[in-house]
Formats: sequence, C-alpha cells, structure tokens
Amino acid sequence: MTHLIGSVWKRLGSLPAGVLMGGLWGALVGGVLGRLYMRLIFLQNPARTGADTDFGTAGQVTVGGIVNLAILSAVTGGMGGALYIGVRRWLPGRSTRARGVAFGLLVSFGPGALFLGQVDLTIFEPALPIFLGFVALFVLYGVAVALLTDRVSPPGALLDRSSRSHRVVMVAGVALFVFALLFMVGVVKDAGTCLSGDDNGGCAIPAP
Repeated sequence: MTHLIGSVWKRLGSLPAGVLMGGLWGALVGGVLGRLYMRLIFLQNPARTGADTDFGTAGQVTVGGIVNLAILSAVTGGMGGALYIGVRRWLPGRSTRARGVAFGLLVSFGPGALFLGQVDLTIFEPALPIFLGFVALFVLYGVAVALLTDRVSPPGALLDRSSRSHRVVMVAGVALFVFALLFMVGVVKDAGTCLSGDDNGGCAIPAP
C-alpha cells in the first residue's frame, strides 16, 4: 500500500505542490485580503448599503460569509496552483517573480475576467481603481504561488526564447494585453449602471 501511494505521488510530480500552495494562498489572498478589500470598497460606497452582490449583501459582514469565501478561494486557488504547474515553463521571464507576475496577470484576464466581470463592478465606484485593485490581488497570489511552488518543486527546463513556441507565447501575451485594455474600457463604461444585483449574476435594479 505504501509503495502504491509512493508510486502515485511520484507520477503526480509537481502537481501536489502546486495545488497545496495554490489553495493556501487562495484562502489567504482571496478569503482574507479579498474580504478586507471588499469591506474597503463598501466604505467608499455607503449609499449601496443593502445592495445584493455576488458576495452577499453590501454592508453585511458575517462569519459564515467569510468562511464561505475562504473555502471558495481555497478551492479555486488550488485549481490555479494546478494551472501554474501546467503553464509555468511557458511563462515569460527567467526569474520566479517575473513568472509569478505573468501568471497573476494571466489569471486576472483569463478565468479572473469571468469572476470580475460580474455585476459588482457596475454597482460600486470608482470602477477602474476597484478593478485594478482586484488585479493586484491576483498578481500577489500569482507571485506567492510561484515563489513557494518553485521552492518546493523546482521547474524543469524553461521554454527556449529562440523557439517557435516562445514566439507563440509572445503573440498570446500581446493578445492578452489587448483584451485587458478592452475589458477595462468595458468596466469604465458600465460603472454605476446598476444599484443591485439579482440571483443570476445580473442587474436587478438599473441605475436611473
């Protein structure tokens, strides 16, 4: 039995380290810092007290809500850690910190764009600084995951800068940058257009 477990663990390679570090930092960054940041956002928008958001009712902070957010952040953070293991050799930058920043931005404007593109950014203002604050949290998560994961389980050979694959990565990076700009323009355009959300992630009460 011990031999079987050891064999499976060996086959998994760096994946357990990525999932563990991703889950840990997901809970800390998303569950703790994210909750504090959302509280700060509400304090800047007291008129939105009682508004329904994707993370509960604005102005209400409950233990249950904090625990639920921490669990959700740990689960999604673990998935992000697994993603980091899969893409880290493709990320630009020769230092771990640079790859962490690139990974954080990738998550922000990849899966994170769906997470941040919900109704909350149309309720609270100023939308662009709020959105950039969330991006900063994603980048912090990315750097933390990269530093600890690479320390526990160092990466293999990185992508050769002279290879065709590297040029594909650069083109994808430019495309991501363009998408980021367009997404931020949309955030600014939709700011202040909703007073409260509904149960489906849409706007229940449009702003007059």
